[in-house]
Amino acid sequence: MRIDAYITEYARKTPQNIALEEGKNSVSYSCLDNDINTIVLTLDDFKHCRFAILAESGMLYVKVLMAVYRSTNIAVPLPIEFPKFSLEKILYTAHINNIITTDTQYSRFGEDFFERFGTVIIISGSASGEFLRKKIETEANNPELRLVLYTSGTTGTPKGVMLSDRNLIANAESIIKILRISSRDKGALVISPHHAFGNSIINSHLMAGSSVRIGNMNFIDSVFSLIGSDVSIFYGVPSTYRILLRYLERFRKDFSNVRTAASAGGGMDRSIVKEIRELAPDIEILPMYGQTEATARLAYLPAEDVDEFVDTIGKAIPGVILDVFDSEYRPVKPGITGELVATGDNIMLGYLDDEIATEKRIINGWLHTGDLAQKLPNGYIRLLGRKDDLIKIGDHRVNPREIERNIEENNEVSRVFVVPVHHELMGTAISLMVIPAEGTEIEKLFAFCRKSLPGYLCPREILFIDHLPLSENGKISNRSIIEEYKHVKASM
Repeated sequence: MRIDAYITEYARKTPQNIALEEGKNSVSYSCLDNDINTIVLTLDDFKHCRFAILAESGMLYVKVLMAVYRSTNIAVPLPIEFPKFSLEKILYTAHINNIITTDTQYSRFGEDFFERFGTVIIISGSASGEFLRKKIETEANNPELRLVLYTSGTTGTPKGVMLSDRNLIANAESIIKILRISSRDKGALVISPHHAFGNSIINSHLMAGSSVRIGNMNFIDSVFSLIGSDVSIFYGVPSTYRILLRYLERFRKDFSNVRTAASAGGGMDRSIVKEIRELAPDIEILPMYGQTEATARLAYLPAEDVDEFVDTIGKAIPGVILDVFDSEYRPVKPGITGELVATGDNIMLGYLDDEIATEKRIINGWLHTGDLAQKLPNGYIRLLGRKDDLIKIGDHRVNPREIERNIEENNEVSRVFVVPVHHELMGTAISLMVIPAEGTEIEKLFAFCRKSLPGYLCPREILFIDHLPLSENGKISNRSIIEEYKHVKASM
């Protein structure tokens, strides 16, 4: 079964129920189903072909996505927030002949950008499609392939993650169960739908027969107005909540009727949890963890344990098995560091046109996440950074996240970030970037490091910064930390 089939079912059972809302516009399940069918007529001659989708976030994007599913073709959403050269690299490696776009994006990228495609379809707001060119080519694709989502690129070059209908349905079913999504719910989508988290919000709410309220984070007033319009489940990455929490009274007022504040795309800080608790004491906070390779989610932290275990990812979602393996692919005991692995019906088919990368990530049926982790005695899992983030200093392999946590827990600081820097003898040493708290003193931090850390971990320098080193996708990674360090040094 496909996601779009659920829309047809609700169009028959509850035709007047609202499926999508955007600004002052809304569309019922019946109208959504009809609009999808209108777009499908444009795609009838294509048989399981790759279709890039270049469309702004909104109702039209959802209609096009579902139409590609229904036509039994393959959707390849292009993250419009990526720079043009990144999209061109994706298109080159993905070997895509066909594209569906909107008037807005066609004008934005220009005619030259679209010359590479044999087929170009422009979809208007009325869901009618117009061919600029049409060239049907036979493609040899994995018969199960339905969707290709591109990773955010925080761990290297973005990869095309191949997902099947089974992947999409399995993950949506798990999310519906965890969040208790029903037809009475309204979910807020203010993050990009072109990536795994946003895509899963669309899937889970439409499968449950509920509605999706679509917006963005460009204008704060409109975001809070959206939240206050009977939204019952709000979704955001940690940076989303940090931004909204700057507006205390608006947060208190507009989140008063929100049942659940869900998060993914990075760990939820204790400070965020504390602020939400103070402003919206009745709200359920539900952090989740996932990867694009897992169709979005792998784990969640039950709401009742958020205050005590917010520094963990909790436990596996229904239908998923999580474990921690050593370098020999053997499970380790609680308290021992290894790599987090996962298996379940939501695990990807593989990477698009890249068997070598696939074989490195899926081994004996287990997805190797690349995240270092430890199991706790209660079965919850704590992440300790990424394998790729390990720093080699002399003959020592160092986990920067453990150093950061140690300094943060024992000093008056807001956040600490370890930066690998060149050392003439050891090859690599570390510097620290620190977001200070009231009372933070550089000399005290140096004294703590000299007393509590081995000599090779004492920082060469400590720099104060006033904001989080976020990537374009709102995440903190080793790469974003290094880029921020370079920027700070260049401005000194």
